[in-house]
Amino acid sequence: MRLLRSILTMALAAAVLSACATRPDTRSAYNDGVAAYRIQDYSTARLEWRKEVSAGNLSAMNNLGYLLAEGLGGERDEIVAIQLWTTAAKLGHSEAAFHLGRAYEEGTGVNKSDVEAYAWLTCAVASARAAGPSDDLAADILQDA
Repeated sequence: MRLLRSILTMALAAAVLSACATRPDTRSAYNDGVAAYRIQDYSTARLEWRKEVSAGNLSAMNNLGYLLAEGLGGERDEIVAIQLWTTAAKLGHSEAAFHLGRAYEEGTGVNKSDVEAYAWLTCAVASARAAGPSDDLAADILQDA
């Protein structure tokens, strides 16, 4: 009986220690894209964010749109950038709404429209306000407004 109790105690201790030693995997295609962007590996950032776009990640849509609009890491594709920003902006992503507003203001990838620009920039401000003061990007958008 003592032997069985000792074996069970050791098995339980091993299980507890094993659980303490493991960490959840925080790697994601989105984070890999951010890491690639930070070292100016824009083609890898495109690949990683494209994976996240298909999963519905709004920040990935915004970021990939930026790379496409600027031609970073590959061919410039303003049309797809506008599509990505429109999708993300309609779902409440403030930076995507800001980029979309600027595109309409400048006529980049879309027909220039002061009305559309005003609407999307107003949407960006509203989304930034809703995000609250803890969001640094939202604070920047509000400051620029």
